[in-house]
Amino acid sequence: MYWTDERIKTYQAKIKGAWYIKKFYANYHYDLRNPKDKVRLYRNMDPKQVKKYFDDLMDNYDDEFMTTLNKMSTDELFEELQSLQLDKYIDI
Repeated sequence: MYWTDERIKTYQAKIKGAWYIKKFYANYHYDLRNPKDKVRLYRNMDPKQVKKYFDDLMDNYDDEFMTTLNKMSTDELFEELQSLQLDKYIDI
């Protein structure tokens, strides 16, 4: 399958976003796919604290995520997209 550079970048961004949601859940125990968890998150925390959590995740994992994504072949990207879609982390 041939993908344009634009499509690859779009799919990489979707995967990276899903990975952040997974890391957020692993670190802070809020599933951002679940509306009830989102409400609970914002009721329990100040929005500035939530932003700080995301900033911390980005500071700690952005390089790792980008390195991993850049090493993936298009087939691996497609497999990861399908996996994340089945787990309801992304829509394609």
